Amino acid sequence: MKPKYRKPAPERTRSFPALPNPDETASVVPAAGAGLRLPGAVAKQFRDLAGKPLFQHCLLRISRSGLVGRIVLVHPPGPDPPELPRGLDVDVHLVEGGARRQDSVRNGLDALGDDVSWVVVHDGARPLVTPELIERCLRGAAQTGAAIAALPVVDTVKLGDAEGFIEATRPREGLWLAQTPQVARRELLVRAMEWAVANDFEGTDEAALLEAVGVRVKLVEGSARNIKVTTPGDMERAARLMELERHAEAGAST
Repeated sequence: MKPKYRKPAPERTRSFPALPNPDETASVVPAAGAGLRLPGAVAKQFRDLAGKPLFQHCLLRISRSGLVGRIVLVHPPGPDPPELPRGLDVDVHLVEGGARRQDSVRNGLDALGDDVSWVVVHDGARPLVTPELIERCLRGAAQTGAAIAALPVVDTVKLGDAEGFIEATRPREGLWLAQTPQVARRELLVRAMEWAVANDFEGTDEAALLEAVGVRVKLVEGSARNIKVTTPGDMERAARLMELERHAEAGAST
């Protein structure tokens, strides 16, 4: 007896959330910190990296992504605002920062026009962001209203005591290391900022503020190359990664 022929099920096409309109999307780049963990006469975000101040790499990469319509650079207060790089593909507005990161980001939000619906916050000390990473974060945010780039913890996690001894070993399952970009609908981020002010709450990143007001923040696969420059070793590593990128681009063009 012949087996009954079963028609194969049609292949399911994988659908992706639509990207927000770039004209309704803006990036806020906080670069107003003192950079105390990388001491020196100049804050880390203004130090030279591959021939440009570090923060300029962030601006150029975001502007050339084609995913945002404008950028707000939040810089330290003072009479001498930072110089913008040549070759920017979108307008960049300069705003002075506040005492804390969330104050600086709020100043950046306040500088955006009413037509901006989506906000991409990216650290001014992460110079290796890519268009692909920005796009992943935007698509993730389109699902729930907010998303961040992050990496799952792969090392064993130890809890230390005040004297520098291991107190406990924590399971790493479910733990993630937050990065930027961190993307959210503008109204959600504004609501979270206003709640933080009213409740004297301080968050170390935008996601912490959003979590505090009940917003579900999507975790999006980040990149190990998307490093935050914090130490002298980080600056050297970023320079090496940029050199590798240039070699790869040169090889692809030949």
